[in-house]
Formats: sequence, structure tokens, C-alpha cells
Amino acid sequence: MFWDGHNKPSVSVPFGDFFCSILGNNSAFENALFSNPGGRSYNVFIPMPFKSGARIDLINEADYQVSLVFYDINFTLEDIPEDALYFLAWWLYENPTLLGKDFTILPKITGRGKYLGVHIGLIVTERYRKNWWGEGEIKIYIDGDKACPSLVGTGTEDYIGTGWGQGTFFIAIRGAQSPKGHILASTGITYPTLSVSTMTSKFSFKL
Repeated sequence: MFWDGHNKPSVSVPFGDFFCSILGNNSAFENALFSNPGGRSYNVFIPMPFKSGARIDLINEADYQVSLVFYDINFTLEDIPEDALYFLAWWLYENPTLLGKDFTILPKITGRGKYLGVHIGLIVTERYRKNWWGEGEIKIYIDGDKACPSLVGTGTEDYIGTGWGQGTFFIAIRGAQSPKGHILASTGITYPTLSVSTMTSKFSFKL
């Protein structure tokens, strides 16, 4: 996604991960920002303001041709405040992650903005098949934070709104899936900005 003639995309992410079909899971769900009512469609309802123009590219990186794609983009032409925020998204894949090193969900960014949320996909190794792997410490650094983040969580499942393990569920601003019933794969969806996560100068997020 490109806004206002920018050469660098503001959004450059895999299609499925963006639309909550993480790790190849495509099931029916609905939350405050995305939906897939019949398990075969992808809808997003996030405002994405632009001033002079917008461009959205859909790129097929598979080794086969996609014969049919249908899309519907709705927009309005109206005056946009000078201080309106652009929509941006960042994607990172690591395999494997490094023991003892925080996984960067969002690197340090600067400027004024609001953190909207995260889609997380996780595949654990065979060694954790009989062990709980979810005690990942959420660390959110806002503005002047240095060694100590403003927001800290005790477990991955707690951050996405559940506890004592993780099952499949969806509510307005939280959710989780177990792709294809695979016990070693899990996903999490959360949109904390619907309550609070505003930055005035800096922001970063690690797990």
C-alpha cells in the first residue's frame, strides 16, 4: 500500500497474515477490524486516510497462476486534516528465533502515532511438544522508556486475552486460532489501541 505518491510502501506484508489467516489458517471469524464470515473472504475495516492518492498492489509470489481474484475497495473523497495519521504495517519472519534474544514485533519507530495491534503466528519445535511454550514476556516501550518498558506481560496467552494455555476464540479486540488442529502451531490477534497505546515520540514492541 502506497499513500500520496510515496515510493516506499507503507504496508508490505503477506496477504494471509495481514487478514488474520496466519500460518495458512483460513476459518470464519469476526473482530472489530477484520472479518472472514464464511471462511473464504478477507475484509478489513480500518480507516486509511490519504491526501492526494493511494495505490494498492497485490503480488502473486507463488509458482502458479491465480486464475480469479475479486476485490472491492470503498473510499470517500473528503478533506483530510493536516495531522491525520497514515496507516502502516510491518512484518517480520524468523526461523528459528534465537534463544535469549527478544523477538522484535515492532522495531523502534519515532514520531507521533498510535499502535493499532498485532497478528502473531508461532510454530514451536518438537522439543516443546509436551511442555507449555507460551511464557513469552511482552515488552512495550513508549516514548521515554529505556531499560524498563511501560507495559510488561507475563505470558503470550495473557496478552491476547486468555490464560492457562490457549484455545481458539474470537472477541472484538482479541482472538486466537490453532491452524488445522496442529498442536505445535498457534496464532494470536490483539488490538490494544482500541483502549490505549498512544505515542508522542517513540515506540517499540518485543516478545
